Amino acid sequence: MRKALEGTYEVDREIGRGGAARVFYATDLSGKPVALKVLHPELLVSVAADRFLREIALVRQLDHPHIGRLLDSGERDWLVYYVMPYIEGPTLKQLLLRDRLLDPQATRRLARELLGALGHAHKAGIVHRDVKPDNIVLGPDGAVLVDFGIARAVQLSGSDRVTRSGIAVGTSAYMSPEQIGAVDDIDHRTDLYAMGCLLFECLAARPPYVHKNENVVLQMHRLDPIPDLKTFREDAPDDLVRMIIRALAKNREDRWRGAGEMVGVMVE
Repeated sequence: MRKALEGTYEVDREIGRGGAARVFYATDLSGKPVALKVLHPELLVSVAADRFLREIALVRQLDHPHIGRLLDSGERDWLVYYVMPYIEGPTLKQLLLRDRLLDPQATRRLARELLGALGHAHKAGIVHRDVKPDNIVLGPDGAVLVDFGIARAVQLSGSDRVTRSGIAVGTSAYMSPEQIGAVDDIDHRTDLYAMGCLLFECLAARPPYVHKNENVVLQMHRLDPIPDLKTFREDAPDDLVRMIIRALAKNREDRWRGAGEMVGVMVE
């Protein structure tokens, strides 16, 4: 990989990996640090590289302080990569593994920042499809949602075998019922459902649906009643509980109409 990208990026070390890509700390020609993400080789068996790169290029129009910008993307020597700014700080997943939960004020701040980011993207017609703690970096200037458009790009450029993979196009703990059902018209309300799951976890120290079998979790999203957040966190503020419970409605018509409406229910 270093040889393939020589003259463009200097790759230092691997700093993470997800369902779609390995992440490396690198620097560009000016010495600026970046997060360089390389698609897993096994994905390329079923994903058309040119279609993937066309799809993620659409994300370049997004310009918001809480969205990780797409700086570059391309293919070199069978490596398909995309580049985002390197943000110093832990992921929300790392923070929750350490602290287990957030206090209500930190949860409100996180919700405002992320829903602001989602609202900006949704107005541009872009749905994230994989909102989860691993895709949120807690930087010096607040939360930053990364990997916008990647799940959609994998889905649209891949075969049925890849697009049905929960790892590739979503994560079971945060997937909406319609996403699990593989409906064709996934829209912004899938992201709002994932936000409900994520904020539930921030307050309750666990996502709303938990089981050791991933397939059971998927069925719980579709069929089980919405858990009572107060049973896990008695002091959970009522405004946050209302916001989360409506976001978790099974029928997307019953959820918040948009990120702005969802964030508006919170008190200061």
